Amino acid sequence: MPSLLLVFLVASSAVGVAAGGGGGELKHIHLYMHETFSGPNATEGGVVASPFNTTFGQVAVFDNELRAGEDRAASPLVGRYQGFIVGTGRSSPGYLTSATVAFTAGELNGSTLSLEGPFFGFAGTAERSIVGGTGKLRLARGYYLLKLIGKTSPETAVSEIDFFVLMYSSTH
Repeated sequence: MPSLLLVFLVASSAVGVAAGGGGGELKHIHLYMHETFSGPNATEGGVVASPFNTTFGQVAVFDNELRAGEDRAASPLVGRYQGFIVGTGRSSPGYLTSATVAFTAGELNGSTLSLEGPFFGFAGTAERSIVGGTGKLRLARGYYLLKLIGKTSPETAVSEIDFFVLMYSSTH
């Protein structure tokens, strides 16, 4: 009889967790990432060169601006896109990126998103995973789409980012 009671308790707990785990709110966040490749205000740079004369093994870091609009001068800074990229493809260019979006203004000020995923270049739109968050984005998950929309100069580029974030309200 005790084992039957244990099975019932475990089953009812699992049902309670499944029932309470739903109901998340889907939030769409639309931003523009501004990158600077060189000069005194560079926002990204190589840290380790590949020992194989390929992209395999390369490591670079970035701390790019996130703005509300495409025009850097006219758009407010709302956060930073910070992280690293590692060359992981031996036979063809392939990279792994890990990044944090740190919101520094607006309704999400002080909140973050944790991002992870492969990067195969700027052809078309890249999709990566949102694997977590903090603050108002605690327990976040979802995906984001990143598309290069142009180079504003040889040293700078602007990408459009759409975050699709499934959020859960938390009282802790």
